[in-house]
Amino acid sequence: MQIFRRFSRSRDGNVLIISALVLPLLIGMAALVTEYGGALVERSDNQRIADLSAFAGALAYNATKSTDQMKATAVNVAVLNGVPAADVQASLVTSPKTSGMKAVAVTINTPKSLILARVLQDRQQLNIHANSIAEVGAAASTPGCMLALDGTQTGITLSGGTKISAPKCTVSSNNTVTVPCGTTISAIGVTYNSTTAPSQPCSGITGTISKKYTADPLAGNTAVAAAVARITTVAALSTTTAPTAPTTPTGSDIAFAWNQSSTQSQATTLGCTASWASATSTWTLNCGSKTTVNLGTITIGGGINLNFATSGAASTVYNIAGDLTTSATTKFGPGTYNFAKTLTTAGTTTFGAGTYNFGKQVTTAGITTFGAGTFNFTKGLTTGGGATTTFGAGTFKIGISDNTCGGTARVSLCNTSTLTFGGPSTFELPGGFNNTGGATLTFGSGTANSYKIGPGSNGDAITLGGGSKTLLADATSSGVFQVVGNVNGGGGGSCFVVPATAQHDIEGNFIGSGAILLGAGIYTVDGYFALGGSGGGSASCGGSTISISGTDVTLVLSGKAKSSSGSCNGYVFCVAAGYSNIVLTAPQTGATAKLAVIGPTSTSVTAGATFAEGGSNAQISGAFYFPYGPIIMNGGSSVLGSATDATKCLQMIGSRITLSGGTAAASECIAATSASTASKVSLVQ
Repeated sequence: MQIFRRFSRSRDGNVLIISALVLPLLIGMAALVTEYGGALVERSDNQRIADLSAFAGALAYNATKSTDQMKATAVNVAVLNGVPAADVQASLVTSPKTSGMKAVAVTINTPKSLILARVLQDRQQLNIHANSIAEVGAAASTPGCMLALDGTQTGITLSGGTKISAPKCTVSSNNTVTVPCGTTISAIGVTYNSTTAPSQPCSGITGTISKKYTADPLAGNTAVAAAVARITTVAALSTTTAPTAPTTPTGSDIAFAWNQSSTQSQATTLGCTASWASATSTWTLNCGSKTTVNLGTITIGGGINLNFATSGAASTVYNIAGDLTTSATTKFGPGTYNFAKTLTTAGTTTFGAGTYNFGKQVTTAGITTFGAGTFNFTKGLTTGGGATTTFGAGTFKIGISDNTCGGTARVSLCNTSTLTFGGPSTFELPGGFNNTGGATLTFGSGTANSYKIGPGSNGDAITLGGGSKTLLADATSSGVFQVVGNVNGGGGGSCFVVPATAQHDIEGNFIGSGAILLGAGIYTVDGYFALGGSGGGSASCGGSTISISGTDVTLVLSGKAKSSSGSCNGYVFCVAAGYSNIVLTAPQTGATAKLAVIGPTSTSVTAGATFAEGGSNAQISGAFYFPYGPIIMNGGSSVLGSATDATKCLQMIGSRITLSGGTAAASECIAATSASTASKVSLVQ
């Protein structure tokens, strides 16, 4: 009994029991403080990383519209901040904030092993969760890549199997959107501003549909405004004046004939000598170092060859008061030649380098070659059928002829055969030129050429016949290409190579029926641009078969006049007939970067653009902008940008857009002036 009493009075065992009971509670408190407290700190860090990843993923999607790129970017940001890739999930979801908008959701789940907490429960680990959502493409800053501006017109209308592919942007209409069965629109979103939702009986729209008004993203665009402002300068262009006819004194006649004594006597009167070579039937006139030789009429007998002062001084001036017609083989030495009346060549005629002033019509036949120099034609230049005429580099001023070219209009230059001007050269043709059917005409070479071309008697500055070839060498060094009058490439099968230069100023209309190779630069056309309205189409040009091709080209059209031909009737821009495989690429840099065609920006001009009658497979890269005119495509037209090539895009903006058949691949080229990358992404949750 005493033993039990001593045990009951002892306090050592009580302490052990109490300690055993309290110890788990102490361990649990330590678990809460250390393990769960650490988890809260880790969750806060995960939330920060989730926010960063969602924002980065949204930026990537905004730039590429690729979910793969978005996911890769979000995961990479998390990994860089110490989260294993397996613990990160990224997906594209509907924004919980803005109706109709997309967002990037990032979820991070990291496991944390439990040690002390196991005393209270059998749980092995704790999942630390964080979630973040970043909205992409805020509606206010997404103008879209296809936009019908006018709320009183029919908006965007599809028919005939048309497919619009716009995977990186929106298709917008300020009125209706009509997508009948057999047609489709695939885009990030489709917006409308009519009282009724888009008509799509066969669910042809892929993308978020929302109702909203879309402002013109290029209204107030400084590049557009600057390009349009040049129209005023072009409208004020004036033609150059014809050179003045030379004044020549009355000179002595000389006839190079079979009668030797007569010719030698006449040469003596001129202060020169004439020698005869009977073996070659050749007269040689030598005037030594005379400064001036005044001649009346020069006559060359049939079958006689002439060497005219071929060993004379380049400083000698030859004044020829009468008409001159060459024959057989005729060679002229260097010097200054003043022809008061006509010059007509035949046989093989060669002129040395020098200065040539012609007071009347010049007509070449046979083989005619001029050296380099300065050439002033008061009354035009005409090449005869079958002739081959070549000029060296120089300055060419050619006034309008008194005679018509091919019975149509009077021009400065009428080419009916093969005519070549060396280069670099400067050309002033106040009466324009006509390169007739089947003829070949080459202006200059190199890059420092210059062109000022005025109108012929019918208002056309440049006229091209069927099957002709016309090459104008580049003017990138001089920067001068001015045309006052219409460019009328009216001949089917023709090839027209337009020079590259910073600015092409055309005070008139640009009309084509053959192959056209547009040199790089801005084309300011104070009128309309029409291809194939009267037939025509592809031809061999520049080493390949093309219809129209231009790289780093921007067309700016005033719409002062509208086409009146065929299916182009009433339009400012028209591609019709056989003009397939069109390539028109806007510059990537510079004053008009990513601007392909700028239509009239005045509310008074409502004429638009059309691709018609088989004008198909057009590859236009850049903004196609007609704020007050419709854009209409039919006849199987296809206008393509690129969904993968950042250097190619197609942004179509018109008062209304009507597509019938074919495919349009659209993407945003130029965003609204106020839009920025940062403004298109925001964390919303």
